[in-house]
Amino acid sequence: MNARACAADPGRWFRRFGASPGARRRLICFHHAGGGASLFSDWHRHLTLTTEVWAVVLPGRETRFAEAPLDRMDALAAMLVEAMPLDLPFAFFGHSLGAMVGFEVAAQLRRRSLPEPAHLFVSACFAPQLCLRERSRATLSDAELLHALESFGGTPKEILEYPEYLEMVLAVLRADFNLIDSYAAPEGGELRFPITAYAGMSDPHVPPAQMMNWEQWAMPGFTCRSFVGDHFYLNDQRAALIGDLLARWNDDAPPGIV
Repeated sequence: MNARACAADPGRWFRRFGASPGARRRLICFHHAGGGASLFSDWHRHLTLTTEVWAVVLPGRETRFAEAPLDRMDALAAMLVEAMPLDLPFAFFGHSLGAMVGFEVAAQLRRRSLPEPAHLFVSACFAPQLCLRERSRATLSDAELLHALESFGGTPKEILEYPEYLEMVLAVLRADFNLIDSYAAPEGGELRFPITAYAGMSDPHVPPAQMMNWEQWAMPGFTCRSFVGDHFYLNDQRAALIGDLLARWNDDAPPGIV
């Protein structure tokens, strides 16, 4: 681990799944609003031993539940850049909110002339130029926020039975929604990355046609692929999604790195 990453304690900000002494690259994953690193806990089972999965651990959830969640994208991305492990080649996969977090981290890495992700895999998220809202969903009432949460279909109904836990979830969700709802796209047209976009065919929030707007930030060769399912299609289509991701990432990789 390089000195910059060690100083920022990457073990606090990232959880590693499927650690392998023979790893030659990393897939760094960013979860959805209200979610956590455990979304990617079994992704390593679909990868070779040369690829590790590192999932971002954000304040306010899972192992960092006692910390206050962050609600400003620039500040969050800056902290992640400080902790980012840069000793191996890497790619980003971000789902929903995670796609925007990954994009902003990649942008800040470039601005600081640090190593960049070989590929951005973005899933079920509006493109950067479409995120900013006049009214952040963080301002919704508890009832409205719960309705919004349930409409995405990715939250266990059991949390509704535990008021203390529900209060924590709503606080995290407000912060997460503010991250993306207050995000202003970078100015200028020079910020482009190798990008592949993914969507659920029946996602009512971010339909496949919306994912095409990511092309504005992509280098030539941008593609968008849809899978059967809704906003959380990746839970049922995990193997197919990772297979497609690996095929596209392998096409980008220098000789000898797969």
